[in-house]
Amino acid sequence: MSEPKASENRLGAVVVGSVLVGVGSLFMVINLIPRLSMARLWPLFLLVPVAILIAVWIQEKDRGSGAVFPIVVLLFYCGYFLWLNFTSWRHVAVTWPNFLIGPGLAFLALFLVRRQMEYLVPASVLLVLAAIFYAALMENTWFIGITLVVIGVLFILKPLLFRQEVESKEPGTEDAER
Repeated sequence: MSEPKASENRLGAVVVGSVLVGVGSLFMVINLIPRLSMARLWPLFLLVPVAILIAVWIQEKDRGSGAVFPIVVLLFYCGYFLWLNFTSWRHVAVTWPNFLIGPGLAFLALFLVRRQMEYLVPASVLLVLAAIFYAALMENTWFIGITLVVIGVLFILKPLLFRQEVESKEPGTEDAER
């Protein structure tokens, strides 16, 4: 058996073994602590595909970096759903922008891993929308107004500032500076 195939088998065995130990431990803890139940802890099962995806990412290295997106989404929603299970699902009425934050953070993580700018645009849009919606839910319209005005002014000034910078450089000055 070749060395890469043997290491893949070892990694697969470690992942499957870890998942089984984790799930088995979860069932044992539920019996020990009366307040815990599967009705509250079901979001922890979202960690099973996370473990598998992390193994794929480790195994595939750069080619497996696409696994970052579902890993971040599943981790975020696992935490969010656990919080809702232990507080109250009525909070979804005021925390629904979290459904935008999950994929927004996933796009941001993908940008950080791959260093490709095309992931930064959807990350920014989703996270800014979530912030605006949270501000609206809190009835803080000043925040929304100021944020939108500042972003608008930046969009207006960016081409003007960039053009002035380009026009101020005279031909031939680059060679003289060197």
